[in-house]
Amino acid sequence: MVRVGLVAYVEDQLERAIALGMLPRGQFGSEEKLAREFGCCRGTVREALRRLAARGLVVQRSGRKTRAVALDESLTLENLGLALHDERSEECRRLLEGFFSLKRQVLVELLADCCTSASDTALGQLEDACFWLSDAARWNPGASCAQWEFELLRLAARAAERPGHLLLIQSLQRALRGNATRLLSLMGGETLRQWVFCAIEALRNRDARALQHELPALLKACDERVLDDFAPVPQEQESPEAECPPEYL
Repeated sequence: MVRVGLVAYVEDQLERAIALGMLPRGQFGSEEKLAREFGCCRGTVREALRRLAARGLVVQRSGRKTRAVALDESLTLENLGLALHDERSEECRRLLEGFFSLKRQVLVELLADCCTSASDTALGQLEDACFWLSDAARWNPGASCAQWEFELLRLAARAAERPGHLLLIQSLQRALRGNATRLLSLMGGETLRQWVFCAIEALRNRDARALQHELPALLKACDERVLDDFAPVPQEQESPEAECPPEYL
């Protein structure tokens, strides 16, 4: 368990170096040098680099230094955490807004489809998921809210017979890993319960119009609360003295 935790730590620090542009010429040093930097064995560094390569963040070639992939090539939905290392940046907030906007669109579209085409049994399952989500938002906010929200999305995709959306939902959920897991602790509260109650009422009455016209604004209010807590709108500040970040040569 200690080794697994250390690998994850090294992976996170190397990811941070990539995200913040801390790599001279975009290259890492040797495994031996990185191991000295982190106070670990070369095997730990090797596994961390392998994980980064599997995510498309670095390129490893025999006989050459490991090279970071350019951010505009490596930044994908499932690598959202790569852009969240500096919460004060405008780019961080912009990408988070894009993530939440996409999730809102998928949820509204699927629930509206379910109102017109899903069976009564399927609608009952969706209502049950909404009730569990509401309870989590009130009594156990945080990661459990995200878990129930994605369960609601998956149930809706199956009820609406949208297998392609299941793949997108999986990617959306996988985006909340690594550095993005900090978002999970901010989920819940009364703003989440408000949109859930709107969804329950619309599903019960098969009112697709209410979902399309009322739900988006309630979802956006909930998402903006999370955004403001995680990545407040940047304000002009006095420039602090530049820090000297470690160089992973």
